[in-house]
Amino acid sequence: MTSTSIYRSFAVRCRDVASALLGALWIGRDSDEVAGQIAALPPRTQTWLTAGTLALLALTSFFAAQFGLIGLAAFWLAIILLIA
Repeated sequence: MTSTSIYRSFAVRCRDVASALLGALWIGRDSDEVAGQIAALPPRTQTWLTAGTLALLALTSFFAAQFGLIGLAAFWLAIILLIA
């Protein structure tokens, strides 16, 4: 695999995570619809949307970490319930 294909694969996986989270939070839409809408956007907008979603996820996890193991367990439980 070349570095470009690894980067593209990583970008697609990050976009899938972002679309799954946004689909879980957006009432009336599933993650496939959200993924299609994100894919229809220009690449620069896709990048910012994905980066913003993942940054918000990271900041939320840092906040949950302030409450120790119970906070992290609650954070992961919430993410699992949203995605499932």
